[in-house]
Amino acid sequence: MTSPQLNDLVGLLELEQLEQHIFRGDSRDLGTGRVFGGQVLGQAVSAAQRTCPGRAIHSVHSYFLRPGDFTKPIIYQVENTRDGRSYSARSVTAIQDGKPIFSLLCSLQSNEEGGFDYYNHCDVTPPESGLLSIDLEHEGIATYRTRTDRSKILQDLPFHIKIPDPETDDLDLPDRFWLKTSGPLPETDGIHQSMLAFVSDLRLLVSTLRPVGYRYKVTETMLATVCHAIWFHRPLRIDDWLFLQSEPVSLSNGRGLGRGAIYDSSGVLVASTMQEGVVRKRRPNPSGD
Repeated sequence: MTSPQLNDLVGLLELEQLEQHIFRGDSRDLGTGRVFGGQVLGQAVSAAQRTCPGRAIHSVHSYFLRPGDFTKPIIYQVENTRDGRSYSARSVTAIQDGKPIFSLLCSLQSNEEGGFDYYNHCDVTPPESGLLSIDLEHEGIATYRTRTDRSKILQDLPFHIKIPDPETDDLDLPDRFWLKTSGPLPETDGIHQSMLAFVSDLRLLVSTLRPVGYRYKVTETMLATVCHAIWFHRPLRIDDWLFLQSEPVSLSNGRGLGRGAIYDSSGVLVASTMQEGVVRKRRPNPSGD
């Protein structure tokens, strides 16, 4: 049975078509004080796919330009940059109040059978094992940010998540967790890619803090995505368990760069991600508030 929360998120990503290549998406208050980056990323991926039936998105490069207002809808304008024999390119601009808040360039490809095949296999630990011991089912993603910070950021999203216990997690290892939707998704073209884009905004920047032994707390650290890239290597289903692993690449000049790999439950690499963003310590409030 599909939950109302999952139906709502699917509807959020499916968008309303206003004109050819122009779409409108609603927003949700997920406790971040602005539009959650994964929402606008997932909606933009959905808009691009809607203009290119029969081809699957395989790479995404995007920039977050301005904070979004979750009280207002977002307009997505898609430009048909190119349609070739095997590949298509689309450019998507997300607009609020007449200003661009997000820009995305993506490539889509017709299915190509045969040829070479290689990937870095991951010996994944099954989600039911004791290694990833915290089951956040129905608790909300905020609860895995820190055991002491119980803020309502990203709560009540329809995902089952299993993570290591933050009290015993080895920071020398990559950040890792299991995730799947709380129920089956409709058989709609591109919905799994849009949903993965939505969750790919999680924990990549957080992972950049691991080498300096710093655990992320919203009251002490400022994180804000600047650019985000995704490569979809193989077909995937996010209503089955996926293993997400991310590791730091660089942390300097107030910026962090994280690299992620996403595997199915048998250890096959289905997608890769990279994200760069602002990573800063929050300045103390002189008033003490």
